[in-house]
Amino acid sequence: MAQASLAVSTIRVPKRREVDVVASAVFAWCAERRIGLRTQAGVSAASAAISLFESGYRTQDALFHALHGLSGNDLAHFG
Repeated sequence: MAQASLAVSTIRVPKRREVDVVASAVFAWCAERRIGLRTQAGVSAASAAISLFESGYRTQDALFHALHGLSGNDLAHFG
């Protein structure tokens, strides 16, 4: 009798420092624009920052400047 195989995916839990880097960049970006963190734009910025972090932007400054380079349409893609 054949056994069913279960696909197991692993979820990487971010380190505290990684969370701090992403959160700091998003807080700074939202504060500069006077955007609430819980607004659609704030949530989109957070989502974009996570994607940017995962693609290699590993410092607060790098993330902040990368967020600056995104247009409203780019951010809407993340939200």
